[in-house]
Amino acid sequence: MYDQFNVVIRTVAKGCREVDPRLVARVKAMVTHRTDEALNARFGISYNTWRKLIAGQPVRASLLTRLEARLDSLEAQER
Repeated sequence: MYDQFNVVIRTVAKGCREVDPRLVARVKAMVTHRTDEALNARFGISYNTWRKLIAGQPVRASLLTRLEARLDSLEAQER
């Protein structure tokens, strides 16, 4: 879809949000293994969600909120 200035408008499903690349960089910096089990244990996400994150695809807003809280907690533990 395009707006009046011929710029592509990306539609996001209800309840989903675009992923901030800085959040993805934080996750990438803390990944130890890229298996479904490891991602779920460390971040509470599935491998499919991981693939969406690194591809920059929208994911559920509630998932991003939970992931941000988990990252904050993990970073606080590492200090």
